[in-house]
Amino acid sequence: MTKEEVLQLIRQGESFRLEAKKAEKEVPASVWESYSAFCNTDGGVILLGVSEDKKNKELYVSGVEDSGKIIQSFWNQINNKQKVSDNLLFNRQVYALSFEDKDVVVIEVPRADRHYKPVFINDNLFAGTYRRNADGDYHCQREEVKAMLRDQADITLDSTIIENVDWQELDKDTIYRFRMRFRNLKPEHVWNTLDDVEFLLKVGALKRSSDAPEVHPTLAGILMFGTEMLITNEYPNYFLDYREIEDGNRYTDRVFSASGDWSGNLFDFYFRIVDRLTSGLKVPFQLRNGLDRIDDTPARSALREVLANALIHADYHGRRGVVIEKHKDHVIISNPGALRITMDEALEGGISDPRNASVFKMFVLVDVGERIGSGLQNLRYVWGQMGLEVPVLRESFSPDRMRLDVPLENPVTNPVTNPVTNPVTNPVTNGSNVDRNREYNLSEKQKIVLSYCAEARSSREILSYLGVTYQSKNLKQYVSDLVEFGFLMPTIPDNPSHPGQKYITKVSLHEVSGIS
Repeated sequence: MTKEEVLQLIRQGESFRLEAKKAEKEVPASVWESYSAFCNTDGGVILLGVSEDKKNKELYVSGVEDSGKIIQSFWNQINNKQKVSDNLLFNRQVYALSFEDKDVVVIEVPRADRHYKPVFINDNLFAGTYRRNADGDYHCQREEVKAMLRDQADITLDSTIIENVDWQELDKDTIYRFRMRFRNLKPEHVWNTLDDVEFLLKVGALKRSSDAPEVHPTLAGILMFGTEMLITNEYPNYFLDYREIEDGNRYTDRVFSASGDWSGNLFDFYFRIVDRLTSGLKVPFQLRNGLDRIDDTPARSALREVLANALIHADYHGRRGVVIEKHKDHVIISNPGALRITMDEALEGGISDPRNASVFKMFVLVDVGERIGSGLQNLRYVWGQMGLEVPVLRESFSPDRMRLDVPLENPVTNPVTNPVTNPVTNPVTNGSNVDRNREYNLSEKQKIVLSYCAEARSSREILSYLGVTYQSKNLKQYVSDLVEFGFLMPTIPDNPSHPGQKYITKVSLHEVSGIS
């Protein structure tokens, strides 16, 4: 980070991604809580030698006495396994910057790879694991720690054999429907000649016991072909819920796994709701192989893909279940479980790391979820081409949960097709020392921000919409600079670092040629 980027962080105040410590003479003990929290959440920056003015609650550079000594002490402690479970830092991520003869130690903490989570301190897994929220560092609950431990494994847990369950307890009708779909899609496949047991062994729904010839379901087999009662015996928090909502909270249609009038498993849930979910998007009526309607328009295909993603990536040990809410103008798809990759990797696509790899395999065999790893990227691209607001993915913790908001209406002018070629005179100085007559040449992405922020947006939403990483240089370029030059206005101007802070376009769009 440059000095200007650090100063910008200091001006913004402590946040989800920034922790400041006075640390005048030594590394404070609370640094390790923040290190654990950033590693286990989404990364962040720790500044040593930055204090808070108790009167106005603003941060300022107070400096450390001996930055070299503090950095050496930091390295000594972070490499002590009794202090920290894992050192995830490189030398380049810990350094000192000088501000008018006052040194600040900068520690850039990355988001930990799932194989290293949880990162904990004081040699205590459950008492020493932290995460970050808008209010600072918090101590993780046991279920959060257990979820991180489950995600460490390279062989996903859904391949586990459940030896106390007989395979014949699986739902025979679901097995029949799965095989019928497989046969119609792949009529020449050699597996079509197998009996049910051998077929389910091939797809990963069954396994043979290690010390006996009997076969038993895997967790994936129970999720895909079990009954709701059988599934909840293994996953007590398991719940699937599809709701169509009008007029506030009034349901016009609902499908949920505990209703008792259908199996309640993943396979049947997907095919019970997929047409409901994608209805309203016009497609020609055609049939493929006499079985399935051809509905592979880009929009319907993208929606089907993100539905499959939610089922494949869900942590079925987690709370609240998989919930899909279809409103008139938007769809919300949420599932238990945190990201197994970074947010940037999820948005950029191309990386496949399903939480339930055996479930993924079975869905792919019947042409569902074949674009896993690029489904979100494809959805965002298709929605951009349609002139709709780009879907927003959010990650939350305690409990771990992913939420995808997909707009269905409210089309916006695609700002990429309407570039602004003329520089814009700064209309408002927002109380700063900026020259009112100074011209500011907006970049193409900054123009996109102004169009997007016709409604109030958070900084994370802005950067996510642009498809850029959430880091200080992008915050400065696409948020702070636009605020400084009067194009954007914070919705909570008296508290710039407020966790609920959003930004709205301050100028009339007709003042900026080509945006509206």
